[in-house]
Amino acid sequence: MEIEIFTLADFAQDNNSKLTIVGTFDSINTKQFPVQHPACSIACRLRFATKESGVHEFRLRLIDDKGKEIIQPIEGNVTIGQPQNGQFTSINFVINFNQLKFDAPGRYAFELYIDGDWKSGLPLFLHQAV
Repeated sequence: MEIEIFTLADFAQDNNSKLTIVGTFDSINTKQFPVQHPACSIACRLRFATKESGVHEFRLRLIDDKGKEIIQPIEGNVTIGQPQNGQFTSINFVINFNQLKFDAPGRYAFELYIDGDWKSGLPLFLHQAV
């Protein structure tokens, strides 16, 4: 399995296997805490080889710098069929968030797990604006 894209964005959408991503970012500046970020999306594109066909579990966590979960992990399964091109199958998934609450400035991270193994992380920095 290869990760082609894993990003945090203002907006993302899967349109018939075409992934649209607008406004990727890794920092939020705010004047006060706690703060609720109005909306954002995780956009991901994964590529599976022929030998990786079958059911795969995924899990997405949002944690603070101490490893505490900010939201309940998002979990599910995806079934990868035999590739139509004979070599690989690509899948997109988009997870939209509304009103994510952050209690304090610092480093947060989205973590992606596939079949129980950590695959990638996205840092998100929350800064107190002056």
